[in-house]
Amino acid sequence: MSYRVFARKYRPQTFAEVVGQEHITRTLQNAVNSSRLAQAYLFVGPRGIGKTSTARILAKALNCEAGPTSEPCGKCPACLEIAEGRSLDVIEIDGASNNGVENIRDLRDSAAYAPARGKFKIYLIDEVHMLSTGAFNALLKTLEEPPPHVKFIFATTEAQKVPATITSRCQRFDLRRIPTHLIKKHLLFIAEKEKIQLDGEAADAIARGAEGGLRDAESMLDQMVAFCGEHIRASDVMDVFGFTPHEVVVSLADSLFAGDASAALDTVAAQSNLGKDLSRLTAELVSHLRDLLVSQATGGECAIPQGKLLDLVDHFSAAESAMKWVADKKLQLDVAVIKALHLLDETSLTDVIETLTGLCNGEPPAPRPERPARVAPIAATPPPAPAPVLPPSPAPVPEPAPPAPVVSAPVEPQPVLEIEAPKPAPAVVRTPPPVVPKAAPAPDPEPAAPVDAALCWERIAAEFSKNSVIRFGWFREGVFDRLEGGRLIVRFPAALQEAGSSMFMEKGIKDIEARLLQDLGQPTKIVFEFDEALQAAAPEPEPEPEPDVPKITEPVVEAPPVDPMEEFLNDPLIEKALEIFKGTLQTQKT
Repeated sequence: MSYRVFARKYRPQTFAEVVGQEHITRTLQNAVNSSRLAQAYLFVGPRGIGKTSTARILAKALNCEAGPTSEPCGKCPACLEIAEGRSLDVIEIDGASNNGVENIRDLRDSAAYAPARGKFKIYLIDEVHMLSTGAFNALLKTLEEPPPHVKFIFATTEAQKVPATITSRCQRFDLRRIPTHLIKKHLLFIAEKEKIQLDGEAADAIARGAEGGLRDAESMLDQMVAFCGEHIRASDVMDVFGFTPHEVVVSLADSLFAGDASAALDTVAAQSNLGKDLSRLTAELVSHLRDLLVSQATGGECAIPQGKLLDLVDHFSAAESAMKWVADKKLQLDVAVIKALHLLDETSLTDVIETLTGLCNGEPPAPRPERPARVAPIAATPPPAPAPVLPPSPAPVPEPAPPAPVVSAPVEPQPVLEIEAPKPAPAVVRTPPPVVPKAAPAPDPEPAAPVDAALCWERIAAEFSKNSVIRFGWFREGVFDRLEGGRLIVRFPAALQEAGSSMFMEKGIKDIEARLLQDLGQPTKIVFEFDEALQAAAPEPEPEPEPDVPKITEPVVEAPPVDPMEEFLNDPLIEKALEIFKGTLQTQKT
């Protein structure tokens, strides 16, 4: 008997043997048991997950001699013929090679005849999306109203290419990629049946490399048996298929997080020299970053901010897609690694805004997060011990002692000077002062005159507008109105109302009220009122010179124009932000 590969030898023959598609098999079994059968079914999904196998099992369930039944026997002539692909009642058609109108016309004509043995005549069209537009149109009428004994089962990997007129006449079932742990379990089951010693790590590597396709995993296991014999190790799987160990992927990610460009590029070069698939290495790096991102989003700890992880996932996903179309994949991955290091060094606009807001509120700037250390960091030499600091000597009572000289850390050990502390002064017995009768309480001070409050506001406005022209330069337009009920009211033109609601005002109001407490001697709230009348007020006309007295005009010296960009750069807040982020401002010429 000729050798049969694992993919054919262990093809599922019942619904229970289908791996990882319980949502499909249960629905079909219930439909068969309740006789709620549709005229057409459409199975959708990637390669190697069981579309054709499920279609054949459904055909056996319909045409089994004990059926229709959800548990076909697999032993009757109908089941055996369907399993071997020689049944006259189950016609399997390859949509890629039989995609013309004439092929569909032949199918339509033969559908009118009754089945030879079973209860139904079943047409199974694989890769149905390959049919031409004319073939689809020729199939529409028969598909919508077929004879009672006809069932259609379609399978495709690209459902978007199937016309909506076809899909709407079918019951669609989307088969999923099979989870890695189920593929691993199935591979170990095959190894036990075939008397093969398959290590758990090797089975896991094959399952991960199959990317959800059980048929691919079975074919890879077949290949490993031919390479290794009866004992398959994880290292053999890595060598044959060019997989990268998970430890290498973790080390590459740690090198990126630590900003170690040399270690990251050395890892890529080493994997390239070993003949590893760099596209798969990039995909596994994306998968590792995705695991870190999910762990952080669900409460786990990670040294890299979530936004940076998102940027890295997007960046390396794009690099993986681009590597499919380039010849030099190492060059593509090297460039992607270097760009990733730049992404980790960049400061986002959100960080700048948060820092500036904190500075406006008087909060100290948060230190920039340092790069995490590598998994196996290089041992660094311990820092030198700090020089001993002499305890400060107490100053004598009569006069202050001269300041102690600053002693730098000596190169050679020097003797420590011992300074004798001065003796405490003798206690002095003081006679208690005579009791003086309390004077009558002084009357409450009268509130400050409005002119004092007006002068206080003028000083505050001049000082604030001088220190920060950009934030508080508009204070010069304020006009003192009144002081009443612990509130100092200043009126502004209505055009400045937007400036009064800026993000800088919260800190500015606190500073102004602190100055008012200091100058007026009582807690005072500052209140800004915006008046439309101030905009309409016209300046008073200048007095005309007397006609008899000649007017001497002096030359007017115009002040140099103020560059707004220079004024912006000199703002203390902007200078502080540039100092924190170690950046520069660039202007774009228009």
